[in-house]
Amino acid sequence: MKIMVDHKKQFISIFNETARYHHRHKVFRDFITLASVSIHNNTLFDEKLEQEYMETVRQYEAEDTERMVRLLAEVVMGLKAESCDFLGSLYMSLELGELARGQFFTPFCVSRMMAEMQLGDLDRQLQEKPFVTVYEPACGSAGMLLAIAEVVRENGFNPMRHLWVSCTDIDPVASGMAYIQLSLMGVAGEVVTGNALNSERRCVMYTPAHWSGNWSNRLKSVLNTA
Repeated sequence: MKIMVDHKKQFISIFNETARYHHRHKVFRDFITLASVSIHNNTLFDEKLEQEYMETVRQYEAEDTERMVRLLAEVVMGLKAESCDFLGSLYMSLELGELARGQFFTPFCVSRMMAEMQLGDLDRQLQEKPFVTVYEPACGSAGMLLAIAEVVRENGFNPMRHLWVSCTDIDPVASGMAYIQLSLMGVAGEVVTGNALNSERRCVMYTPAHWSGNWSNRLKSVLNTA
């Protein structure tokens, strides 16, 4: 008999034991930094990001650094086990969202419904062009984009080949969550930390699928023929 593991509960249990000498919001923020830089630099090394990683990890004892690795493992397994906004729902469960910024992460079932409405007749769209692009100016943890990728997949198309996303959030924790989840789910695109209202782009990170799918050239070829 297959035993179902509650990876969110596992994450919270490990998280509550991690670095009790730091505030919970700092620990979560630093976990997001460590995880996102690890994913990024495993694909395309960036010295500035590596310095940020080292400065962050030096603030933790060895056993807590190991717990950070286990937290990322729970994220990986949680996303694999079910369609969800794993980190966004955790962020709200841990009551880490900032009400002053209006941070409320949309339930995944609502994102899924909105994704189906937004994509419309995907078969027809992909007969006319090789892929669809989606822009999300206040992406949070990318729950909407994960839902869109799922709808693309369920329509018989590979999101890595037929979907490219661009998303922005002013909060580096939110954009970090978005980068981690989009990367782990094989969604190609860019994740921007900045303000979409004034086109500020403080930090731009491209997902591994963006590089492996040769999306820089694919996007240019479409723009050149438009």
